[in-house]
Amino acid sequence: MSYLELLRSMLGKPDAEFREGQLEAIESIVDGKRTLVVQKTGWGKSIVYFLATRVLRDKGAGITMIVSPLISLMTDQIKHAEKMGLKVVTINSKNEEEHSDVFNKLKKGEAIDAILISPERLANEEFRKVLFDMTDNVGLFVVDEAHCISDWGHDFRPDYRRIIEVIDKIPSTVPVLAVTATANENVVEDIKKQIPGINVIRGSMLRESLSLQCINIENYDERIAWLGKNIDKFDGPGIIYCSTIQTCKAVNKYLKNIGKRSELYTGKLSAEERNYVIDRFTGDPRKIDVIVATIALGMGFDMPDLKYVIHFSKPKNIIAYYQQIGRAGREIPEAYAVLLYGREDDIVNKYFVENAFPEDELMEQIIAASIDHQDTGLNVAEYEKYVNAKRGDIKKCIKYLEVNGDIYSQNKMYYKSASPWHIDRERAEIITARRYEELRQMTEFSKIDSCYMKYIARVLGDDKSCNCGKCSNCLGRDILDFEKVTEDEIAQARQLINDSSEELTPRKQWPLKDSLYELVGTRKIKIQDEYKIESGLCLSRYGNPGYGKMVRDEKFNDHYFSDELVDASVHLLRSFVHKNNIQWVTSPASNNYPELVKSFAERVADKLGLQYKDMFEKKNGKKNQREFHNSYYLFMNAYESQELISDGREMDHRNVLLIDDIADSQWTLTVCGYKLRKAESGLVYPFVLAYIDQNGDD
Repeated sequence: MSYLELLRSMLGKPDAEFREGQLEAIESIVDGKRTLVVQKTGWGKSIVYFLATRVLRDKGAGITMIVSPLISLMTDQIKHAEKMGLKVVTINSKNEEEHSDVFNKLKKGEAIDAILISPERLANEEFRKVLFDMTDNVGLFVVDEAHCISDWGHDFRPDYRRIIEVIDKIPSTVPVLAVTATANENVVEDIKKQIPGINVIRGSMLRESLSLQCINIENYDERIAWLGKNIDKFDGPGIIYCSTIQTCKAVNKYLKNIGKRSELYTGKLSAEERNYVIDRFTGDPRKIDVIVATIALGMGFDMPDLKYVIHFSKPKNIIAYYQQIGRAGREIPEAYAVLLYGREDDIVNKYFVENAFPEDELMEQIIAASIDHQDTGLNVAEYEKYVNAKRGDIKKCIKYLEVNGDIYSQNKMYYKSASPWHIDRERAEIITARRYEELRQMTEFSKIDSCYMKYIARVLGDDKSCNCGKCSNCLGRDILDFEKVTEDEIAQARQLINDSSEELTPRKQWPLKDSLYELVGTRKIKIQDEYKIESGLCLSRYGNPGYGKMVRDEKFNDHYFSDELVDASVHLLRSFVHKNNIQWVTSPASNNYPELVKSFAERVADKLGLQYKDMFEKKNGKKNQREFHNSYYLFMNAYESQELISDGREMDHRNVLLIDDIADSQWTLTVCGYKLRKAESGLVYPFVLAYIDQNGDD
């Protein structure tokens, strides 16, 4: 059967033809070459490696091994492969119950043509042993999303560094295929160094169906109003990308409030929740029209009729931007990509750049803790006692050190390896400088008056690209008939956002068991019901458009919360106070601004007709909560610094409103509530002006 016949059989289309570069890539693989394919999104890379697998297997070659982060696509890819008679299995975090069966089949040499694995599996010792034992039986090795190998890649992943170990063990006669849509010259050169002798096949980066436009809107409130006024002009399903979870929530709530069929998609949703959103978005009939997403809706999302992608703020770099807009217009002739941008975007992006690498001090602390506990090892939670960092940062640092060979894992416990420890600061500084250059490119792109698509293509190494003729700069006008928003519409958008208060869910567990007995009289992790605070309310998300931004600015610029915030809080709390029989108000103590929260709480209490009582003072010498970053340290500091200065007789078992300005970890609220309940207060209901989600922004 010819290559073309195999293609038509795979796709089930008797008139299918190869896209430019696909046949060249297949022939390169079948000829035994190591090949890097850089082609635009939606080009059809899986067609290349599955068709090549069919040809190689028919010639008696070993199995194909495919490393891919796209678990969401694995099922669809396997279906395509089965149309050519290929038997494909997969190993990933979502099918662990099937791993033993797959391992046994591999060990016995049963008829398997290809295995799809996620890069994280390469961290599993058992799997690596099976993998290295079978390298002599590999007929083709595929690295999907190969830019992840490179430090310079926009989506570099530490687990991908283990791939080179596997390639080094494969006989040099075995072809290797690396594929990506987002590799500039730096990435290509880096991959060529790591996989010597690789043949590079580049295609055009122009996406003919896409019309691009960048619009400068400095204020987030105005951007949200712009969405409300113009989103229907796109006439089809679309994605709105936001840089943080908080902004996603604000945008999604606003769209719902104005009657749009919108849903949220972030990395904090469960797999079931994410699948539910995608099914409602891509199903027939479609149940939602727009997804508001972080970058969690990333590689692997494939929707042929996606009409538009809007970026609510600037992405970190051109490469990520290209990949995200490339989800639109895959099988339709007209699609749109709009970038809204302003100066505030750079603050967020600079934060991500500056926090891309673990800090030297954090790495030193983890290495030191690992050495001190070499006999027993430490799990991730236990590192929190010895390392003042968020658990997410600890995990990221552990991953970095493990891949680097500085520590190793055994039964989920981590130990210092025999490798000498040193900080590669020069490498981190070089990569950070490159990231800042990428931010500069992104800013330059947003402001150019020449072809947007051509600029992107040149950054991606496509020097033969020409003007697209479809972007707003080429046309000399908006890509659609966009309308500007009025001040009244901006005010209405702000009000809708401000009306979006949320429930504040209390903590249910103490941090580590061995820190508790002396302090709270229990070795149980669960906070006893009689000492737990109740569910409360928060007025806003910190830094969000509307009240969230007002809280941030007034706290750190004015050191005083305005009457507008008092009135908004009273409006929100009045029925809540009545419903829960709240009879008095108090607040935690503060070092830096001792009157800030107290003054605010007193004014709220006065307008609610409640008594305010000072119940806490900050012990001398104790630090502020923001100097601590994980549950263990935050709990200990809050417990030791917030001293109750009144006895229980004054409380008389009456329910109390506990007011603070900003909640992130909630340990101050939890500890103050515990001490109030232990001193025989009534139920404790927390209220905060703003909440910070500590669980990340993806």
